[in-house]
Amino acid sequence: MKKHIICFLGIVLFGSFILSAQESNSRQQEQLSASAVITIEGMACQEGCADAISANLKKVPGVTSVQVSFATGLANIDFNKNEVSMDDLKAVITNTKVKDYIYTIKEVELTEDN
Repeated sequence: MKKHIICFLGIVLFGSFILSAQESNSRQQEQLSASAVITIEGMACQEGCADAISANLKKVPGVTSVQVSFATGLANIDFNKNEVSMDDLKAVITNTKVKDYIYTIKEVELTEDN
């Protein structure tokens, strides 16, 4: 009977250790998330320019959400800072090619979700 109790306690302790580690990892991932609003100049339309930039940003590992609007000239991007940097995101935008359009970054507003 003592062996069963010891075994049961071991399983309970091991299970609580695993749950604690998962919660800690989840908190770390949350701390690494960020949102950026990037003002883009040079877009000529939604269907070509804004949608092409959006499609390229969605391919980047670590990007969790993207909305690019020609009407406002803004890109709203949610991403994991551990996987992708702001410089990487800017490079994707400025390196997107649609015809001869050149996209430039006018302003960046970064919000870290802690």
